[in-house]
Amino acid sequence: MGRTTLLRRSRRRPASRLTDDLIVEILSRLPFRSVCRFKCVSKPWRDLIAHPAHRKKLPHTLAGVLYTTITGAGGYRYHLAGLSAEADGLDLDPSLTFLPHTEYRYFGLERACNGLLLCSYRPDAETVRLVVCNPATRRWTELPPRLQPRPNTCHTELHLAFDPAVPSHFHVFDFEHNVNRSGITGASIYSSRTGAWSHRDAAGLVDEIYLTRHSVMVGGMLHVVGNLSVVADSNDWYDKTVLVAVDMEGKLWKTISVPRGQYYGTVGWSQGCLHYAAISPAPLAVGDDNDEGSLNMAEEVAIWRLENYDTQQWALKQSFRVDKVLDLAKLGYKLVGFHPDRDTFFLVSSGLYGGVAPSLVSWDMRRRQIGDFIDLEEGSGGPYLPYVPLFSSEPLADADGH
Repeated sequence: MGRTTLLRRSRRRPASRLTDDLIVEILSRLPFRSVCRFKCVSKPWRDLIAHPAHRKKLPHTLAGVLYTTITGAGGYRYHLAGLSAEADGLDLDPSLTFLPHTEYRYFGLERACNGLLLCSYRPDAETVRLVVCNPATRRWTELPPRLQPRPNTCHTELHLAFDPAVPSHFHVFDFEHNVNRSGITGASIYSSRTGAWSHRDAAGLVDEIYLTRHSVMVGGMLHVVGNLSVVADSNDWYDKTVLVAVDMEGKLWKTISVPRGQYYGTVGWSQGCLHYAAISPAPLAVGDDNDEGSLNMAEEVAIWRLENYDTQQWALKQSFRVDKVLDLAKLGYKLVGFHPDRDTFFLVSSGLYGGVAPSLVSWDMRRRQIGDFIDLEEGSGGPYLPYVPLFSSEPLADADGH
């Protein structure tokens, strides 16, 4: 075979000239679903992706849900309710024993975002300090003290923002509310790139918005579920659920309307789309229930998908009666969140009066049925945080900690 023929073949198949290390480096920058598709390119690529030496370098999907238990001494411990297929073989430390700050009684797990965790601890009754860590790489950094609230304001909600598409740094948002009207006035934002906090006003926002704990990163912006108080024609107030979106520099703020539910819902990113789930009273048919107590507990979970971000058009993906899939005579439940790569939604069921162990419950949106139950530790509680491992050391490469 002549040299000219080999050159022609290499031009037709440029991937054949890539080394294994270079292929892994390219794949490490792609979404998890894309890496799964590339397993079908060839047997060598399939073996390369599945090799244990390369597995940590490649993107991962949901490993499970982090949650908290209260110890006998009044402190906290942390656990991962692992999804076996994703968590098996991963070297993780969800208990965060690599952090020296866990010695403090009120050490708390606050938020999770794309593999990083935001934690807090109290060295004394007056002070709250913040730590960002990665349980997959056991690296961490302690943030400098937060900015003091401005006059007539208070800091209420902390949120972590990390975008894997910009893996070199992360941000922490400390939202500021007006003490008289409970509306957002701005935020203190920590940037790991500068290593400092800066304050930004919530320019252009209607200020009667109260933020919740639920947030997600989408398109380089942090989206937080909030409650907007609106004045009706009769001068009465009613509540409207919105997403408050803010960019990483705090210069762009906007609100996105969200389908209304009975309570605050949860937001997540799943299969390339923004999703929102909320609880609403369930429509009951005649003869559905005879017991007045069960009628009061009849609720449905409605799951929505954002079809068009610019026009804020939501489509109802599906809904299901909770009392038809869980025994609400024995169980309560909480909404947890979405699987990023599957048609799966998660809830946590717990005993209403004790005696029933809590469980992580999956709802299969494609088959419209309850899936697996994963038993949780006794005395478990929230926050329940979906967790995707991140084995890159880049966001904490220059950490002051370890």
